[in-house]
Amino acid sequence: MFDPMYDQAAGLRSVVTQVGIKLVPVVLSRDADTAFDLVWMLGAGLATLGHTVVALDATSREQSGRPGLAQQLQTKAPAVQDADPNPWHIMPSQSGLSTLMHTAQTLGAKAAQARLVALFPPDTVVLVLAPKEWLSVLFEESAARPLVPFTLEPSGVVDAYSAIKVLFQAGGLHPVLVPVKSEVPDVLEHQGLTVLTDTARAHLGWSPECWPLPPSRPGDSRDALSQWMLRIEESALALDEGCEPQPSWTTPHQREALVPQLWSC
Repeated sequence: MFDPMYDQAAGLRSVVTQVGIKLVPVVLSRDADTAFDLVWMLGAGLATLGHTVVALDATSREQSGRPGLAQQLQTKAPAVQDADPNPWHIMPSQSGLSTLMHTAQTLGAKAAQARLVALFPPDTVVLVLAPKEWLSVLFEESAARPLVPFTLEPSGVVDAYSAIKVLFQAGGLHPVLVPVKSEVPDVLEHQGLTVLTDTARAHLGWSPECWPLPPSRPGDSRDALSQWMLRIEESALALDEGCEPQPSWTTPHQREALVPQLWSC
């Protein structure tokens, strides 16, 4: 059941349209299938709401025959045309995101975000699928709410805690847990989620919000999923395409980040 205050906010959104590019970070962990499933669902669902959606895939490296984010950053050409009939795209982005991380480490996260949003037309939702360490650098100290998809199995709970710890401590971010049903009994799922949130509260001094996928019950599943999608859209980092990067002579303090090699290229 959604908070009534949120429902009121969703109603106001139908009257006042927000203009700008929206960035939604999605954590890529060892369980890549769960993260990709969430990205596919978000892409299709947000496109149904009328948005152009682009997913930046950090596991896929740009190549001459398969261009992506790196080439767009070099040419500064729009990544998506306004007249493009395809409502959503997945773009190879490993090298391009690495370039943006360098920008974030030298000029600050806002400068990296400004380079990114300049590539997209207004009202585009950009899903940034990348490891937690990358997201903590690209979105450091911002209002972004990284989504942490995970299955309620022991390994999934461990990975989820690792993600929220890095994002919270290294990035100054407030990620959101997105638990996905697994094969374990419901009582064990509940225990796993309780342990996860209690551990975060005890060791981080903060407990993340949890936005589980709505149950797929006949009759109300579409409305519930639409409300869930609106909540994701509302939580996105909204930036004006004209936002200014920090000047090159300003080098803000950056937390040290351990950036892993991706396991898939």
